[in-house]
Amino acid sequence: MYQLPAELIINSVSELKETLLDLLSKQSSIELDISQVTRADTASIQLLCSLQKNLAETQQQITWHGNSNALFAAAKTLGVQDFLALSEQ
Repeated sequence: MYQLPAELIINSVSELKETLLDLLSKQSSIELDISQVTRADTASIQLLCSLQKNLAETQQQITWHGNSNALFAAAKTLGVQDFLALSEQ
């Protein structure tokens, strides 16, 4: 399981992308702990949607652990909370 950073912002998207690609190369499923996320912007949500789309092609999906109101709110604002299978806690 990978712990997402507190701030999912455009400045860190490139590094997060590399980390997620590395995880995908080592395993077929992705488990993300979102409990520390306090801020999420559009760029990070786009990255997570891209990951979810990639996983869906192999009948997989992101497994979320923890709760993040900030991540849920950002995904909901963009209308992708259902696509990401994020639920409000």
